[in-house]
Amino acid sequence: MNSPVIISVAAIVFTDDKGRVLCVRKHSSPRFQLPGGKPEPGETLVDTALRETREEVGIGVDPEDLSYLGQFSAPASNEPGCTVTSTVFLHPGAGLSPEPAAEIAEARWIDPTAPDAEIAPLLRGEVFPALKAREIEAIAVYAGAREGTNPANTALARAFGEALAEADITLVYGGSKVGLMGEVAGGSSRSIGVLTEHLVNYELQYEGLERLEVVATMSERKARMSELADAIVALPGGAGTLDELFEEWTSQQLGLHHKPIGLLGSEFWAPLVAMVDHMVEQGFMRRTDRAHMIVADDPQELLAKLRAWAPPVPRWL
Repeated sequence: MNSPVIISVAAIVFTDDKGRVLCVRKHSSPRFQLPGGKPEPGETLVDTALRETREEVGIGVDPEDLSYLGQFSAPASNEPGCTVTSTVFLHPGAGLSPEPAAEIAEARWIDPTAPDAEIAPLLRGEVFPALKAREIEAIAVYAGAREGTNPANTALARAFGEALAEADITLVYGGSKVGLMGEVAGGSSRSIGVLTEHLVNYELQYEGLERLEVVATMSERKARMSELADAIVALPGGAGTLDELFEEWTSQQLGLHHKPIGLLGSEFWAPLVAMVDHMVEQGFMRRTDRAHMIVADDPQELLAKLRAWAPPVPRWL
């Protein structure tokens, strides 16, 4: 039996302010697909997507403005018996004016939830479903073991716990009853605590936990909390909170996970955000990694941004 022929391509999903996706149709095909195509020798996949977009619809974009949707495979639309594997990027396309060129006969903005045209199998079966808001069932929350000096932070922690309860989201956290951690737990309706054997001995456990997991080390604690969660949120805290936040953020940048990370409380986090901006200016961090940082003051706003988030483009693409 012959092995299937795999066609590798790169493409960009452009979305307008109505959530519609820019699709193109070649002169030789009745089906719409994403602007994109096959890489040329020496090109990265990002380079390919940018070049094909310029050639097909006359749109030039900054690669730092791209996000990463994923890699998808489906039967090729225009090559019978072949499978197309597409690396797909995202770009906010509001305000763009595509102009079909080269082999493109038509460009059209299509609603991914109700396509009004014949579309390629890759779009229908893989890409369009992937554009739905992510489902978040559990959030790992890192927060201070103290309440701090600003009562607003205490209120914010309690409000975030209540927002989790309202959204039926499980709180995954350090399991403690003290500080902002205890406030978040007190507002939540369902919580999983992860404590180390050392901390259990100090009787810091929150009594309202649905489940308590005890691990040996702080490293195991962080790893287990991340494993249990669909998203990460940091509230005001100290050295421990920063340690947890930066380990998660580093893992995200390395592509070890694709979970959204949010900072709640912009006033508290402003010095950190300024430091991140400084690292970008000095060339130690990509602008896209800074752009994918979520900062919010309202718990509901933060949850909405976590659901809508897409990861930055991996460094190796």
